[in-house]
Amino acid sequence: MRTIDYVVEHFPERATDVRQLYLKDERFREACEDYAASIASLRRFEARDDAELRPEVQDYRRLLRELEDELHKYLSSCGSG
Repeated sequence: MRTIDYVVEHFPERATDVRQLYLKDERFREACEDYAASIASLRRFEARDDAELRPEVQDYRRLLRELEDELHKYLSSCGSG
């Protein structure tokens, strides 16, 4: 899955805005990259046999919520949603 796909998957109603911002706004693109990397890391930790003991699982879940909030703010500031 491409970086942008993770964000479109989370904000499907804003897919067009996500794609436009991704192309023209470096900070939004970096936030998308952080979001995709965090999802990949969380999935790796969740797949471990000792996932329930790993503090990283909760850390990444918290980070994803923060990044989702940041992405939402970007999308809200670009209008139409």
